[in-house]
Amino acid sequence: MSYVSVAVPLPLPDPLLYSVPEPFESLAAIGSRVRVRVGKQRVIGVIVGKPAEAPAHIRVRDLDEVVDREPVVTGDLLQLARFAADYYLAPLGEVLRSILPADLPPWGVRKVWLTDAGALAPPRSEKERQVVEFLRAKGRVKVAQLQRATGLPDLADLLDRLAEEGRAVVGERRRRGARYSNAVELPPGAELEETMGKAGRSVKGRAVIEYLAALGRPDSVAGVTAAVGCTPAVVRRLVKLELLRSFTQIERIGLDRHQLSPHSEAAKIVLRQDQRVAVDAITGALDQAAQGAAFPAGFLLAGITGSGKTEVYLRAAAHALALGRSSILLVPEIALVPALAQQARRRFGDQLAILHSAMSTNERHQEWERVRQGSAHVVLGPRSALFAPLKELGLLVVDEEQDSSYKQDISPHYNGRDLALVRGRDSRAVTLLISATPSLETRHNVQRGRLTRLELTQRAGQGKLPEGILVDLRREPKSSRRPGDITFSQRLCSEVTLALEAKDQIILLRNRRGYSPILLCRACGEDQKCDACGLPRTFHRRRKILVCHYCGSTRPVPQTCHACGESALEPIGAGTERVEEQVRELFPQARLAVLDRDTVRRPGGAAAVLERFGQGEVDILIGTQMVSKGHHFPKVALTAVLAADTYLGFPDFRAVEKTYNLLTQLAGRAGRGKRPGKVVIQTYHPDHYAIQAALNHDDSAFAQQEMRFRQAFHYPPYSRMVQLLVQDAKRDKAQQKMAQLAQQLQQHPLARALRITGPAPAPLEKLRNRWRFQLLLRGTSGKNLHQLLRAVIPQKTSYDLTIDVDPYHLL
Repeated sequence: MSYVSVAVPLPLPDPLLYSVPEPFESLAAIGSRVRVRVGKQRVIGVIVGKPAEAPAHIRVRDLDEVVDREPVVTGDLLQLARFAADYYLAPLGEVLRSILPADLPPWGVRKVWLTDAGALAPPRSEKERQVVEFLRAKGRVKVAQLQRATGLPDLADLLDRLAEEGRAVVGERRRRGARYSNAVELPPGAELEETMGKAGRSVKGRAVIEYLAALGRPDSVAGVTAAVGCTPAVVRRLVKLELLRSFTQIERIGLDRHQLSPHSEAAKIVLRQDQRVAVDAITGALDQAAQGAAFPAGFLLAGITGSGKTEVYLRAAAHALALGRSSILLVPEIALVPALAQQARRRFGDQLAILHSAMSTNERHQEWERVRQGSAHVVLGPRSALFAPLKELGLLVVDEEQDSSYKQDISPHYNGRDLALVRGRDSRAVTLLISATPSLETRHNVQRGRLTRLELTQRAGQGKLPEGILVDLRREPKSSRRPGDITFSQRLCSEVTLALEAKDQIILLRNRRGYSPILLCRACGEDQKCDACGLPRTFHRRRKILVCHYCGSTRPVPQTCHACGESALEPIGAGTERVEEQVRELFPQARLAVLDRDTVRRPGGAAAVLERFGQGEVDILIGTQMVSKGHHFPKVALTAVLAADTYLGFPDFRAVEKTYNLLTQLAGRAGRGKRPGKVVIQTYHPDHYAIQAALNHDDSAFAQQEMRFRQAFHYPPYSRMVQLLVQDAKRDKAQQKMAQLAQQLQQHPLARALRITGPAPAPLEKLRNRWRFQLLLRGTSGKNLHQLLRAVIPQKTSYDLTIDVDPYHLL
């Protein structure tokens, strides 16, 4: 009897132990998925260990079935998952659920049945006899059922052979919208010289075999005939001779909709001196790593916006590819994928794979399998692309490393940037963090010698940093604006008019989507709160609904107030929809587009909007923070922040840093072409150091001031922080549980070296019908924090507790 440890996607502290039925022992490999029973549930988990024996005092259940023919979690990814589970104090099963594609189809659930020929033909071996007799008796069955009945260790290969001969069908669940084609490959373990000899004198046949041997992977029949210049009959003859294995595969789906279209040949880029220094340093580290020598594992590539950081890391990825090593390119937002995909596709061709959640299920499966099979060696995507199952990883790039989107807001609460550093270290790969506004944690790591800083100091081409224009909204004349309208200052209107007359493009930032954050009744003050969250619903005028942006609940826009019955409903505040309306009134001749999360969900998504803007079909692009990062549009001469104070009042120690990053990144979109750029910042706090630093492009001044604040108040990076959050449907119960937990923590000896803030209601006290209380722990040693939490908090709690290590949002 053999045993396996299985991590299941449930909030359990440890993997569960199961015995392996004898028929599945050959398939029960570490990294393979299995179906198991947990209580009355049947769930799919991942084998993470194979203990030699089971404890004598427990009864061990059998697993139900192994659903993969080979492991889907590689050894290095399992190692990364173990680290993440330990560091972020999360169940290993939940971490593995984040690593694997959510809808990866199990092999064991495929149906298999005999064809008429298979039912009539006599079996040629004892193994075939077992399979054929079972299928004759049962008809269509799952592969896992057949495995359980026969126990054959090589059942997968036997079914492949029966399917090739037309004697059985192994039916993959047909995917909606997918197209299928015939493909061939050399049989596993085939010797090239022997196979060539069996091909006889057929020149084309021998060429097919040589082509597939050199390719090292399957190819479609159409691909083989095109590459070799033969007819399909040549391939069919080789299959009949059993020199090739034939099977059906899904045709490759084009991903053009996920990248911008190339409109012309890219001009050859000549590196500046500072770019050459950066490229040499990174490629030198890649060379050292490939030779097994010591190398600088992590770099920070800092530099002003528009300085050509992308070109540096694409050249580094090309160098890694030349060394036979693969690369991962991470961006914080899906909206940044299309433009980078265009550049990467031009450079790497079919070696590039794209992975993100806005792709269809078929597209994600295709790209993930291409990576796993070794057909693609450069992976591009947001946070989740970090877990691409690449072999021989050589380079990890985290673009816009300061962005909070790298932090996952559900369990496990991992930070993609930090895990990239861990995966790079464990894989002996070079990790490259990219930013024009590095996070304070990354700056601190540079100061401590954990990262090597490289810097670009000039803009690419003829681009210059934009002229900063500050508008003090306190001094703007009163106007007859509607309540909630965004102020378009006289200076901003003048600059927009000049830019439109010069045929320049403009980007306007309003970091709030929808029409208005509140639909207020002027008669009684009712603000259409969400029943589950206690917060006002956002008015989406285009869709004619009220939406809670926290729980997603919606309701139609009422004609009258449901509280008092009056027809006195008025939008208060402004989102991107309202800004669009105002811009149309002020500049009726301008062509407009909006880029926000609502736009991304529409057909074509962000790529369609950015395509039109890049083609010059849009004069003014209005959007949330999605418009501020990573985009390169040489015709943009004016950017404007309509309300720069949005984040400054947030109860979050990172609020000032977020404000500075947003303003600096938006300013960086202007002046990248031949024409000089301008950035207009409208604010009620013109003297704030973050706004002044962004206006004057003074990154060091901001960093010095903000670091002093963090150090004085013991905030990261000068301390390690953990947020504990207790939630319950009853407010008193949540408050009581948090008070009890706080008391237990404060009484422990390890708490003497820590700062404990709270317990207190969370800034957003109620969300999704759950009352929320939080506690913040800070200390100079992350090790002490982890030891305290493990000592005090039981592995399984009877209440809803969230532990967020290194939190990014404290709301």
